[in-house]
Amino acid sequence: MRMRTWLAAAAAGATLLAVTGCTVNGPDPAPAPSAPAPDESMKLPQRPKDLAVAGKRDDDVCTWLSAEQQQSLRVSGAQPVIKDGDNYNGCGYLGDTGAARFAIGVRIVPEPIELFLQKINSSPGTRQVYELNGFGTVQSQIGGGESLGCDAFIDAAQGQTVWVNMQLQTPGAMNADQMCEKAQTAAHSAVSTLQAQS
Repeated sequence: MRMRTWLAAAAAGATLLAVTGCTVNGPDPAPAPSAPAPDESMKLPQRPKDLAVAGKRDDDVCTWLSAEQQQSLRVSGAQPVIKDGDNYNGCGYLGDTGAARFAIGVRIVPEPIELFLQKINSSPGTRQVYELNGFGTVQSQIGGGESLGCDAFIDAAQGQTVWVNMQLQTPGAMNADQMCEKAQTAAHSAVSTLQAQS
């Protein structure tokens, strides 16, 4: 399974106001820079405890979806993810519903969710915060790549995110709701397994 590479598709626009005319006291001073407002939509619930994900290797992550869970998701072939320029340990699966081929990746990201979402160009308009067995999770799609897949980011521990990525390989075979449902189901399975292991 190949790690998908995403490029930023859009940048926030800015409105420039031009003021013309004479001034008596000279130009107005430049406004003081202000800190960005906190994203209230990203407010995550307090974790019930930390999940033991730090330092786990690919082989460990490949145990997070049981055979029964894989069958329910219609995936198979657990394989360590290819490290395509990153250090994220994880496991990848190939899926096939007959009409759609897809891949699911489960990775450990040693970064907080908020920072990682910025890093991968998560589209704010697609973000939804929900709970998985008490753990805050953010559903999101990549800006400019909304038709290509859906992701779930689990607040697993301090500075540790579990990233579940569903990537559609048959264009147009699933809509956003179907792709995000796959990502949510895989994320729920991983969290349930991690809770049972601790």
